[in-house]
Amino acid sequence: MLILLATLVSEQKGEKTLQFDNVPFFENDTFLIQNEKFVYKKIPIEITWFQFLGRDITCNKDYTREEYNKMFVDCLASLYNIT
Repeated sequence: MLILLATLVSEQKGEKTLQFDNVPFFENDTFLIQNEKFVYKKIPIEITWFQFLGRDITCNKDYTREEYNKMFVDCLASLYNIT
């Protein structure tokens, strides 16, 4: 889900493809994403990775798949201003 969100952010910024070693910066009221870091502001939860998105991922909270899915759906909705 994080890779999907980063890909959609990259597309919104006009980039043809996501560079996994250089995730673009994006921030709104719901989340922040930048290279090596994602923050969901409502909880807050922080996910980090080392150098390359998809490698050595760590998170400051332990959530169920359902909780993560809800969080990412909320992030996707905020990215496209869907209420």
